[in-house]
Amino acid sequence: MPPRTLLGLMLAVVGLSASVAANPTVLKNTRELFVDDYILEKNVGLESRLGTVTNAGTALLLNQPWEGRSSGAFISVFHNGEKYQMYYRGGFGQSERKDLTCYAESADGITWVRPKLGLFEVAGTKENNVVLPPGEPFFAGHNLSVYYDNRPGVPAEERYKAVGGGMGSSKAHRAAGTTRALYRYVSADGQKWKLYSPEPLFAPYALDSQNVLVWLPAEQCFAVYMRVWSLDVPGQPIRYHHIPNNIRLIARSTAKEFGGPWTAPVTMTTGNVPLEDLYTNATQPYFRAPHILIAMPFRFVPGRVVLSPEQFKQYDMKPNLGVSDIILMSSRGGTSYDRKFMESFFRPGMDESSWGTRSNIPGTGIVQTGPAEMSFYVMRGYLSNKVRIERLTLRLDGFASLHAGYKTGYAITRPLQLDGKRLSLNVSTSARGSIKVVVLDENSAELPGFGEADARELVGDTIDLTATWKDHATLEGLSGKVVRLKFIIQDADLFSFGVFDR
Repeated sequence: MPPRTLLGLMLAVVGLSASVAANPTVLKNTRELFVDDYILEKNVGLESRLGTVTNAGTALLLNQPWEGRSSGAFISVFHNGEKYQMYYRGGFGQSERKDLTCYAESADGITWVRPKLGLFEVAGTKENNVVLPPGEPFFAGHNLSVYYDNRPGVPAEERYKAVGGGMGSSKAHRAAGTTRALYRYVSADGQKWKLYSPEPLFAPYALDSQNVLVWLPAEQCFAVYMRVWSLDVPGQPIRYHHIPNNIRLIARSTAKEFGGPWTAPVTMTTGNVPLEDLYTNATQPYFRAPHILIAMPFRFVPGRVVLSPEQFKQYDMKPNLGVSDIILMSSRGGTSYDRKFMESFFRPGMDESSWGTRSNIPGTGIVQTGPAEMSFYVMRGYLSNKVRIERLTLRLDGFASLHAGYKTGYAITRPLQLDGKRLSLNVSTSARGSIKVVVLDENSAELPGFGEADARELVGDTIDLTATWKDHATLEGLSGKVVRLKFIIQDADLFSFGVFDR
């Protein structure tokens, strides 16, 4: 390489380093996860390990007359400050005019009940939990996706917001006087819903799965993460899966206000990885680190059959093509996902009924259900005689970790500004293992009093362990300085870290 070119590259690297150091990531009552590599600049001997999902059993067995075998898809779950609330699809099979939306609630996110709301007569009774009836002209009962908007100043009648629609044939929509598209709904109590506007948001995209509505605190806007096809052309008829190389993808539209205007949908990128059919996305800000969006797409393998004809018969399912599982992605805003992990996040497992088509659809919403536990919910046994909603659990922040085996490794962060008194770690070590935290200056030299010889070994299994040093129990004196953190790990997992005032 010519000397002048080499010098130019060196100057560019120096300039980039100076720029990064001049714009450190500020940690102030915030937490960082290891679902991507954003916060790390160097990793020596550590593995990025996907978290372990545990099946906690059935939350709702979908056996009511108004639920049916295609029930349980497109779940929305959240805590409204008083109780856990769940919305899911019910109905009478795969019929465009017979889908409906059901509601359940829970005091703890573990035991769920169907309140008898008495709003609509379905299957000969009003003693049911139906909040959106069959025959609704916009077909929103097929995929209503609900968001609880707890921001100050939100009008009471719009506290609950939702989007739905996109199902139903063109003929059925013409008969109803509507367009196949996504529509907005609002409610004051989450039970009695009304159409926000007859104007559709998006048409003619596919939309016939869960299109997620959410408020993004980091970007101060609403977003809809929606279902599209890779060969979609805006303004032209939808091109379905029988077109070669047409793959289900995710697009995003945003708006500063729920009423709009909404931007034209833009397909989300997933980096330099192979494209796979992603049917739903479940994208939401993570409640303990809302600047990070967690997505759990429903990955569909359309041509694969696993069950034998006898097994299909056992579960009273028609033989069909396609199997599916759940993967993990993340985003820090904008129109890109980070797909650090290509492997499955949750597999169909030994339950044969979940090896049929379109089973294992994850709901939108991750909620805390214990001091160190969070839960999300998944539809299992789709179209079988065992269709149900199951609860899946993870350690808090436990989507992924920095893992070391018996051999010690270390990682160094990008430049940070630590605006707080306490450095908290979510860690799990073995009896022999440990984690040490070293504070470096922006040039990666140890800060006096915060070096490796000063760092105390952190041992145990807890979501909140405070890092300390021989002469320092807090981060006092570091506020405003540009530093890096070095995590030295042996036989342990680090799930997250954060800086807090107390």
